[in-house]
Amino acid sequence: SSGINAEYGAKEYAYRQLVPMPMTEAKGVPYTSYGRYHQTELKVVPCPAGSGNKAHRIVKCLLDLSGYDNVAIKMFGRNNPESLCKAFMVAMHSFESPQQQANNTGRYVVRFDPSKCYKPEVLAEPNTGTQPVPFTAELSRESQGL
Repeated sequence: SSGINAEYGAKEYAYRQLVPMPMTEAKGVPYTSYGRYHQTELKVVPCPAGSGNKAHRIVKCLLDLSGYDNVAIKMFGRNNPESLCKAFMVAMHSFESPQQQANNTGRYVVRFDPSKCYKPEVLAEPNTGTQPVPFTAELSRESQGL
């Protein structure tokens, strides 16, 4: 009886620890992301379809277990296994949905699809009342008084 309760508790704990990870149709990441844990930094980069995972052996195992096929990860700094795993999880947590990106930047999120002759497709628009984050070119113009 206590074994069944322990198993149920372990399953519940595992479900609470699940992490959503974004994946494209080509089994890659949608855009470049960074993850840092202590002195380990990872740069997660999407790759073309069919290129496979390119990463440190520990991170490559994590990518394979997560179901990714077309991701390159560049590692900077220390390479101890615990820091690599935690930096990988930080990088995967840092991805945002298109709606979150639109709300954070105050700008439309648009995709240019090559199969549709690069016609723009709006993925998300910012909520009303969101002020756009100025581009660096806009900031330099304001500081110059233009």
